[in-house]
Amino acid sequence: MRTYELKNLNCANCAAKIEARVGDLPQVAEAKLDFISKRLVVDGGISTQELQQLVDSIEDGVVVVEKNAGEKGHHEDGEGEEGDLKKEIFAIASAVMAALLVQFVYKGRFQTALWGILLIAAGFDIFKSAVKGIKNGEVFDENFLMSVASVAAFYIGEHGEALGVLLFYRLGEALQDYALDRATESVESLLARDEDTAHVEKDGAVVEVAAEDVAVGDTIILRAGDTLAADGEVMEGEGHISNQHMTGESAPIYAKEGADMMAGAIALDGAFKVRVTKVAGESTMAKIQGLVADARLNKGKTEAWITRFASIYTPVVVALAVLVAVLPPLAFSGDWNTWIYKACAFLIISCPCALVLSVPLTMFAGVGRASKDGMFIKGSTSLEALAEADAIAFDKTGTLTDGKFTLAQVDVLKGTEADLLALAATAEQYSNHPIGRSILEKATPVGNPADYRELSGKGISCTVEGKAVAVGNEAMLRELGVENSLDGIPMTSVYVVEEGELLGRIAFADSVKPGVKEALKKLKGFLKTYLFSGDKKELVQAVGSELGIDESVGGLLPGEKVEALDRALARKEKVVYVGDGINDAPVLAKSDVGIAMGTGGSDMAIETADVVILGDDIGRIPFLFDLSKQTRKICYGNIAFALIVKVLVVVLNMLGIGNLWLAVFADVGVSLICVIIAMSLLKYKGRS
Repeated sequence: MRTYELKNLNCANCAAKIEARVGDLPQVAEAKLDFISKRLVVDGGISTQELQQLVDSIEDGVVVVEKNAGEKGHHEDGEGEEGDLKKEIFAIASAVMAALLVQFVYKGRFQTALWGILLIAAGFDIFKSAVKGIKNGEVFDENFLMSVASVAAFYIGEHGEALGVLLFYRLGEALQDYALDRATESVESLLARDEDTAHVEKDGAVVEVAAEDVAVGDTIILRAGDTLAADGEVMEGEGHISNQHMTGESAPIYAKEGADMMAGAIALDGAFKVRVTKVAGESTMAKIQGLVADARLNKGKTEAWITRFASIYTPVVVALAVLVAVLPPLAFSGDWNTWIYKACAFLIISCPCALVLSVPLTMFAGVGRASKDGMFIKGSTSLEALAEADAIAFDKTGTLTDGKFTLAQVDVLKGTEADLLALAATAEQYSNHPIGRSILEKATPVGNPADYRELSGKGISCTVEGKAVAVGNEAMLRELGVENSLDGIPMTSVYVVEEGELLGRIAFADSVKPGVKEALKKLKGFLKTYLFSGDKKELVQAVGSELGIDESVGGLLPGEKVEALDRALARKEKVVYVGDGINDAPVLAKSDVGIAMGTGGSDMAIETADVVILGDDIGRIPFLFDLSKQTRKICYGNIAFALIVKVLVVVLNMLGIGNLWLAVFADVGVSLICVIIAMSLLKYKGRS
């Protein structure tokens, strides 16, 4: 795989052509182009020089630059964009002044010649690109169509309008490019949360180093106002930090020794010594950013459809333009100049840029708005699927409940409570499960377990001081053939078995997260709700009943969670699954949309999921669905708006109302409006 940045690529229709042409090359297996980030990924043997030649044949002025693996593309800074726009406006204003001089000072043939010179000067780059496109087989290139329209208008004596068409087109393109670049920068600033430098303690001194040079084990000094450059654990210090620009949570978080911090956290007060646990490029945020960027290369259904539609739309409209130009004069003795003028409008509106641009930009804006609240959507496919969902399923522990198990009850059948807890702690000391960590907070291991083995979804077996020990749930008891003489209780429980004999049970309380009830109440208004959990059936039913979930299924092993999802999918439901653990990865992958908790969730869950929520706040999910529906609404609305305006301009033109300036507005003006409408998503606040 090779990645290229296509600098100065500002034509959405041209981007679609480049992707198609590169993908059709015999030596290329696949080509994917993200127009918004100007990034092209090619799987195949093509050199940068060959790619540059192909791109030049489609769009003049685009520079192909090969990027290193993982290197991000970049846009020109705002001052450069503004400078280019000012130059273009100055050139257009100069042409208008010259046109006024020609119109009112000169008469006759000399005036016509001056109009011709002005036309050539104003449209030189457009004419040049048109000729180049014809040579390379791109007959329906927008530059060619605009050239034909302006020259035809000049030929029939509409000198001022011919020049005006070119100038208005140039102004519209310049404004559209400026707005698009600014819009892209606005969204990318939401996705870019990396800090460039870090203050690292070395040999008793604090030195400033580049973020990429920070290594695991380094100590970062985080002072008030500093931003953390890499994931880490607090070694010393306490105070408040802000994760607002990552998670969208405005409330400060109190952090002290032992607390985990994500890259991007800002120290609000106090000072911290943070031991780096992941280098900058491997932090949770960096992984999510990379996954989101890669996913943007995969086109959603609407984007793929509009690209196919655009490839048909332009030839059809050009064919209609030819018929309008020649059929009435030949068949009905119409005036040639009149019908050629009308045909020019067809040519001008035949460029599908407004259509091709509106979909990816709207999806991009939707992804950017979600990221503002710490929700990272991996591409337009996932955003569309959210809008079409019929049902949502949840894992329980760590997703709906806080996963912070508090020891609530100990039932001893043999020995003492202290002995039972110590034996359980000895067996669980290598476990990362929240229950194991809760046991270790209450008891100290008495040795090191041997023959350690995890029983998937059931518990742990090992040998302690020569005796076979197992710690796990009721499914483990059944597998071991151990009889359970204890009465059932609606709490998360683990059983301790030694040499095939049940010694007792340790029960834990796990409370529902704040905001979950309110979120589920909103979701139930338009989605069927499920709860799939590996926890005991009685407890899962109790939690499901408390939250008003439609269907709750407990006692599920990882494979059985997939089977539960399959039953919902078999009913033709489009299901969103929300989870956080390693055992949720298969379900996250198979669901129509998988949503992972990004702060407390496992790396596997984050990589498998289609959406990652930092801050682990279920309360944001209703807004996520609102945003997906609003994005789809704007997407379809932009397409309808562009087509309606184009059809309206054609009808008015055929009726003799309007002119070529209006046709230019239907092309570049509509594109600019579509950009503005798409960017309104960045301020979307959800349904009230």
